[in-house]
Amino acid sequence: MNISKVFFALMCTPAFAGFLEPTTFPTVTADMSFVDRIALASDGYEELDSVYDADGNCISGCSYAMPKWEDQVAAMERWNSIVKQELIDEHNYIENDDGTIVPSEYTPPETVEQPPTKFPTTKPEKPDVVDSRNCSARSSAFGNRTIPYGSPLGYVSCIASPYGVKRTIAGETRIHYGIDLNAKTGTPVYAPASGTVISVMRGNKSCGNGVIIQHSDGYLTKYCHFSVVSVSQNQQISAGCMIGRVGNTGRSTGPHLHYAVHKGGRENKYSLNPKNFIEPAHRSCN
Repeated sequence: MNISKVFFALMCTPAFAGFLEPTTFPTVTADMSFVDRIALASDGYEELDSVYDADGNCISGCSYAMPKWEDQVAAMERWNSIVKQELIDEHNYIENDDGTIVPSEYTPPETVEQPPTKFPTTKPEKPDVVDSRNCSARSSAFGNRTIPYGSPLGYVSCIASPYGVKRTIAGETRIHYGIDLNAKTGTPVYAPASGTVISVMRGNKSCGNGVIIQHSDGYLTKYCHFSVVSVSQNQQISAGCMIGRVGNTGRSTGPHLHYAVHKGGRENKYSLNPKNFIEPAHRSCN
């Protein structure tokens, strides 16, 4: 029997026909299927950690099609539009004239021109102790939310660096997948919604000291550059729980809070614009 003829006949059967079809990968990771994203991750890439050259070409952490910076931003805008409409249709959010959205029952907090007094420089006895005091009292102030909304600082600050811009720090050009909220070292940071602490970072090259919280409906929030982390991994927390204090750790040029929002779960998350999850009063810093 001719083995090559048998193999050729077998490959032409319907069961194997799919393997003969060419595969076309999406332009950017935000458009990739779950299977393709897992394949990308297996090659050591993180979809939210792409690096670009001076011409805007992705050179590390890219999708297979090697997208430009503009392609990735366009994909981010498409996904943000979908989630924004979902919040309006399914969770009764209201769209303002400037395009921002707020929950229908939302009461804005007091605007603070200057952040609170700088945290004492004396080293606390237990800098990483879990501090969940007064969580229940603050939870009502944060609306007892399960989907994040409201400033994690507990007051309206200004945005030092917006979402979706291209920034070069330490010789690497990246897209900013969050916003930088202006605040002094030691300023308390609170969880804007209840959830589970799924990651506590200390000494991370990029984030420094920080926390990732998983909320309901597939939402994740990420906080970076803490001076002190005050929660532990796998801890269940309510809205309003203090999770740390603002600092200047990791890839940071000064004290501030990096705040990011993602949706899609731990393995398949997409970047969202935090401006849709904080008070519309937040404006760019002068």
